[in-house]
Amino acid sequence: MTVFDDVSGWLAEVLAQIGSVSVPLLVIALALQTGQTLLNAAAWWNVLRAAYPNARPAYRQVLGAYGGGIALNVVLPAQGGTVAMLAFFRRRIAGATVLGLLGAALVQSLFFIVVGGAIWAGLVAWRPDVFHLKYAWLYDHPALAVAVALVVVVVARAAWARFRTRLAALKEGGAILRTPRRFVCGVLALQCAAYILRMGVFATFMRAYGIPVSLGSVLLLMGISAVSSTFSATPGGVGTQQALATVALRNTASSQTVAGYSLGQQLILGAWDLVFGLAVLWSAIGLAATRDLARRRQRPGSAESLQLVGPAEEGVPTTQDRDTTAARPSSDAQTPPGRHADGERLRTR
Repeated sequence: MTVFDDVSGWLAEVLAQIGSVSVPLLVIALALQTGQTLLNAAAWWNVLRAAYPNARPAYRQVLGAYGGGIALNVVLPAQGGTVAMLAFFRRRIAGATVLGLLGAALVQSLFFIVVGGAIWAGLVAWRPDVFHLKYAWLYDHPALAVAVALVVVVVARAAWARFRTRLAALKEGGAILRTPRRFVCGVLALQCAAYILRMGVFATFMRAYGIPVSLGSVLLLMGISAVSSTFSATPGGVGTQQALATVALRNTASSQTVAGYSLGQQLILGAWDLVFGLAVLWSAIGLAATRDLARRRQRPGSAESLQLVGPAEEGVPTTQDRDTTAARPSSDAQTPPGRHADGERLRTR
């Protein structure tokens, strides 16, 4: 009971700290968070417009899918919301293919891969203790680490052998790279602005919790957040993120303050992302489809789960519609003259 009492007391203190956050600072943080979501959605929009110029996807649809994916990532582990977002694009964009969308996702992620890799390298050099905490099992079980590396190599080789003949489909998603100026102005510039706004979100919450703000600390916490949410089995990397943040800022603030800040920020931003994401998704596909997406539990990849993204836009056939049309026999070819499709002879006056 002592452990339970300690945990419940700590959670009560965290909730009390959330309630004591300055309202103006909270409004600023949420405004910055909303701004970076809008900018990242605009970058996605430009990538998809270049990849599928005939489909001409609307920004509202892309924002709805992106915001809905962020909302699902709040409650789903292992970036499940990102998979749902790609499924949304697959159904709503005429001519979109799975490999093409994967190529688009890679192009959209180039900036974050480069910046995240740089921050990760700095994290390893500046705070090796954090790296050891996250991957200590690699040092304690070298044989297991080698086995994991071999499995990764085998899977990568198998994936390359399977998909190397389909590189053309993968390249269609990266069509914007053929015009570097368009990529820089329509993607990189927006993502840089969004990243700056995200830095402002972290700095604002640090200020609200009384933690000293510095560029190094902000970048350090952003790197921890990215790594924890990407490679953790829990939604948003909850738990892992707090442990890493406590170690990383142990010389800046008390562990209790840092853990309370990290969890409080994650809870507040998660709640906002959930509300805002479902709102923009509702504006894109309608209330009924959004309700189904939020409540129903479908098997990943099932046909029913793809139905939840809402009806296709008028005049734009979806992939499922095209497959159904192709499989349906023509009534003109199957029905003899003078008869209906059900076999009844037409009545003549």
